[in-house]
Amino acid sequence: MPSSNARTLLTRRLASAVLLPGLLGGALVFAPQASATTGPTSGVCNGVVNQLAHRGTVQENLLKSAAKKNADVIAKLQADRAALQATATGLKAEIDTANSALTALIAQEAQLETASDKATADIQALTEQQAKTTAEVTEAQSQLAKLQSQQSAVVEALAPLQAELDAAVADEAELEKQQTAAAAEVEATRKALRIAADDLLGLQATAAQTTGDIESQNAAITAAKSELAALTTTAEEAATAVGTAGQAVTAAETELAQLIADGVTAQDTLDAQRTKIEAAAATLTAQQLEAAAAADAVIAKNTAIAAAQAELLTGEAAVSRAADAVTAQQAVVATAEGALVTLRADATKAADAVTANNTRISTVSAEMSQLEKDIAAKNTEITAERAALTAFQHELTALQSRKTTLEGEIADLKTQFSQIKGNNAALKKTLTEQRVAKESELAAVNTQIEDKNSQISGLQGDLNTLQAQVNSLNAQLLAKQTESSNLQKEAAPLQSSLTVANAAVATKEAEIKTLQGQLPALQTALTEAKTAVGVQQKDLDILRGELPDLVAAADDARGAAAAQERIVADLEAALPGLVDGVEAAKADAAEQRGLLDGLRKNLTDAEARLKAADAAVAAKAADLAGLQDRLPALQAAADRAAQAVTDKQGQISTLNADMDKLVAALTGLNTRISTKETEVLALQARVAPLLTQLDALNGEISATEATLKTLQGQLTTLDKQVTDAQTVLRGLEAQKKQNKDAITAQRATAKTLEDKLGAVQGQIKTIDGQILLGGCVA
Repeated sequence: MPSSNARTLLTRRLASAVLLPGLLGGALVFAPQASATTGPTSGVCNGVVNQLAHRGTVQENLLKSAAKKNADVIAKLQADRAALQATATGLKAEIDTANSALTALIAQEAQLETASDKATADIQALTEQQAKTTAEVTEAQSQLAKLQSQQSAVVEALAPLQAELDAAVADEAELEKQQTAAAAEVEATRKALRIAADDLLGLQATAAQTTGDIESQNAAITAAKSELAALTTTAEEAATAVGTAGQAVTAAETELAQLIADGVTAQDTLDAQRTKIEAAAATLTAQQLEAAAAADAVIAKNTAIAAAQAELLTGEAAVSRAADAVTAQQAVVATAEGALVTLRADATKAADAVTANNTRISTVSAEMSQLEKDIAAKNTEITAERAALTAFQHELTALQSRKTTLEGEIADLKTQFSQIKGNNAALKKTLTEQRVAKESELAAVNTQIEDKNSQISGLQGDLNTLQAQVNSLNAQLLAKQTESSNLQKEAAPLQSSLTVANAAVATKEAEIKTLQGQLPALQTALTEAKTAVGVQQKDLDILRGELPDLVAAADDARGAAAAQERIVADLEAALPGLVDGVEAAKADAAEQRGLLDGLRKNLTDAEARLKAADAAVAAKAADLAGLQDRLPALQAAADRAAQAVTDKQGQISTLNADMDKLVAALTGLNTRISTKETEVLALQARVAPLLTQLDALNGEISATEATLKTLQGQLTTLDKQVTDAQTVLRGLEAQKKQNKDAITAQRATAKTLEDKLGAVQGQIKTIDGQILLGGCVA
């Protein structure tokens, strides 16, 4: 008994030591208290009084048997309990693992919630920034449209002023061209006037000289007439003297004949001899006269030859001068023609330069017109692109607004879903379906936003390209306008050079024409001089041909006179022998002869004077006839000179009138040019601020476009950032959903394990109760 009780007690203590910690630990840590089911009683407990309740009153053998059975039952229960404890330990480990996983999932859920909140905050910040940037883009576009409107207004205001300025500049250039032409005409007229004045002076000098020649000729004619009258008187007096001398000779001869008649007998021989002497003397006189005439003819011929030679030399000198004048004139004409070729080449170059400049101006004007058309077309395209861009941006704003609304609705649905308590599956399903629909719509809206952003980016790229093209075209147009202005500025000096060159060509042509007009007269003078020289040479040749005969005749006459002088000498030598018998008659005859010789000498002198007077009269009459013959030519020359002077004076009057008109026209042109320059300055003063304003607007437009481009780039970046953040948020939401599902599953698993652990612990508790009851069910 003592040993059996001791073993039972020991067994109970061991069971208590094994089961109580497990039961207490399980009850306190893992699960609520499990209730063991009441099992059927069997074995020794059936019908046996409880040992504890009836200790000391049960029979010993029954107690032993009951103890043995209880010990077996307890051992079996302890074995079951150990198995259950192992299961409970495994379940506890699984529960710990599940709790650890659940803790991790909860921590992950907290992290996902934090990340989701951060992503939502980022999306909200990006959305706000996107809205702000969109507002800035809208503001920039509005500002750009306003600036472009101002630019268009300035361009529209500038265009007529620029056109008016261009027209004024063109008018000014045309007026300057007309001024240059008028100045050239004035200069040409002045030059023609100077030439006409010089010609008038020459003509007046010629007229004065011709008048002087006429007056000199008239004075010479008057003097010649006076001299002719005097010479005629002298000739008449000489004729009277010749008559008187002839009468005296006749009387003397008559008296001599009487004296001879008185001494005929003594004088027969003397008479015969004297007759011979007289005949010989007459023959001698005739031969001497012939010799003198021949000598005079030789002298006259020599004089004529000398005169002809002098005239020939004069004619040859005139021919040389005329030839030199023709050569000089031809050289001047050749020089003028050479200068004319150069001037024409210069005029051609100037005309080509003017033509090229005008062609270039026309080309540049056409290019400017085409560039303006291209700019207008590009501006139309830009307007269309901007309208499309504005429409897309409005659509984008609506989509972003819809996106924000959907995100808010989705956030509300998530909040409602998270606030559901209990297992309200229908509400959860409804909220989930609504959230899925909203998220699908949000995804579609995001896709549309991305498409709109792509379209906006494309349109902005197209707009930037078009704006760059417009800027390039504007730069080209400005360059062409500058080139056109420079060409128009160059046109006036080129036209002036052309006008000056044409005026120089015209002047040189007029000079050449004048020189060529003078050339025929010089050539005619040369021909006439050559003809005169030829005639003079022929006359000289004739005179030279006649001179040998005259010299021979003079020699013969001198020989005959010498022979006759010898005959007279011989006769006179024989005369003294015949005069011895008739001294008185001879004395009388000698005295009478002396008287007769004196009378004859007087007659010869009178005849010589008469001959000289007749010759002088004939010469003076010839001179008078020559002077009178020259007088009509001189009068005609004087009339022509007077007419030339009158014509030249009329031409000078016409040139002076033309000069007055040209000066008046030039003054008017200068006045118009001054007025046009004032208009140009006024237009430039009006255009300058508009150009400055246009440059400022272009700068502001460029800056606004750059800002708009930057903002649009920022907006695109923000759209991408929003899209990326939304993608991250959707990923986090998906992870959160998966994590919640995992947490729910993990919690269900932990609950299942805890339920299993509770069941095992209940079984262990039941076993512990049986063990405490010694193997019997309580």
